[in-house]
Amino acid sequence: MHVPDGFLSPPITLPAYAVAAPLWAWAARRHFGRSAAESLPVVGSLTALAFVVQTIMIPVPGGTSTHLVGVVLLALLHGPLAAFAAESLVLLVQALFYGAGGVTVLGVNALAMGLAGPVVGWLAWKALRPLSARGAAFAAGWASMQAATLLVFGALALQHRLDPSYFPLPPAVTFTAMMVPSLAVTGVVEGLYTAVVLSLVRRAGFRGVEA
Repeated sequence: MHVPDGFLSPPITLPAYAVAAPLWAWAARRHFGRSAAESLPVVGSLTALAFVVQTIMIPVPGGTSTHLVGVVLLALLHGPLAAFAAESLVLLVQALFYGAGGVTVLGVNALAMGLAGPVVGWLAWKALRPLSARGAAFAAGWASMQAATLLVFGALALQHRLDPSYFPLPPAVTFTAMMVPSLAVTGVVEGLYTAVVLSLVRRAGFRGVEA
């Protein structure tokens, strides 16, 4: 669901950077200092795993692509801010070396996939965990995918309203092209991925600070 460079104009990308920049600084101080040294191996492993699953991208009509995200696991184990930092690093590497997303839209993509998705997934996990841990993990993955997709759609729809020359497709087309795969396919797979990997991490003896 990466938004590529050239699809969003500065009136959208610059405010996104303004919002993301202080969050990046906060996340770096909180999750990459000496106090976080013990958890860095697990954070690094899950970040690398998220990078791998995100490289499997399926183009869809509407100017974007669909794929798993995978960082909601970090939100469940270490909080949404850790997921935001990890996903931002993944997106930066993808933009610089793999042509996925872009540098100008990094703030938008990071806020959608790295913050909105994990926050919603984390909230779903907190609400449903007393009923069923596995069900809550699945719901967290599914909900995180919908939140991220909706935010990307919102940015593209806003761009169409501000200046259709940047993004000419009408919002109705973009919404259908993005949300149908997200609701029916990608969200379900993201939920299964989250539940399975979280179970494996737990069996390995790591619970995390948020679990």
